[in-house]
Amino acid sequence: MFYLSKSEQVAVVVLIALLVAGAGVLAYTRGQRAEPGPLFLEAPARDDQSRALVVYVSGAVRLPGIYQLPVDSRVADALERAGGTTLDANVDALNLAAQLDDGARLHVPAQGETEGLEGVQEKAPLAVSGRAGVISLNTATKEQLESLPGIGRVYAEGIITYREQLRREEGRGFRSIDELLNVPGIGPRRLAGLRDRVVP
Repeated sequence: MFYLSKSEQVAVVVLIALLVAGAGVLAYTRGQRAEPGPLFLEAPARDDQSRALVVYVSGAVRLPGIYQLPVDSRVADALERAGGTTLDANVDALNLAAQLDDGARLHVPAQGETEGLEGVQEKAPLAVSGRAGVISLNTATKEQLESLPGIGRVYAEGIITYREQLRREEGRGFRSIDELLNVPGIGPRRLAGLRDRVVP
């Protein structure tokens, strides 16, 4: 049996206290590390706005107005968003499978009305807009473009080539008549002669 002096007893008590404190800190640290992290990570926001197109639907529909639709939407999709057609709608005048362009105007004619589609990838006879003799740049055929003043075969092919380039690279058609200036050979004077004969 041995005896400790008073100072040695104090040292032992301090040492034990330090050991207990160290063990507590170690246990707490391990507990913190063992806490599970979040089970779900927040997904980055998708830029859906850049993957949409805006279409104006008018005419014989229940809810005419401007609608935002997914890219590659068809005429049928726009009509559905507009609440469907009215009873007097001339649905046979439309190609429900035609693809829409951003900024397009989709007009649903009533029975006996002859207004067409603007900005819809469609073939004749719906390439003509509501104004008599006015042709849509986004839907006109090569033959219809050739009928315009100052536009022959070469310029008609140039317009179609530029239109296809817009759709391929930017996912849209003509938004303004002034974009004809981007077609080789079409300058301000030739454009001025077309202003009353074409729409986007």
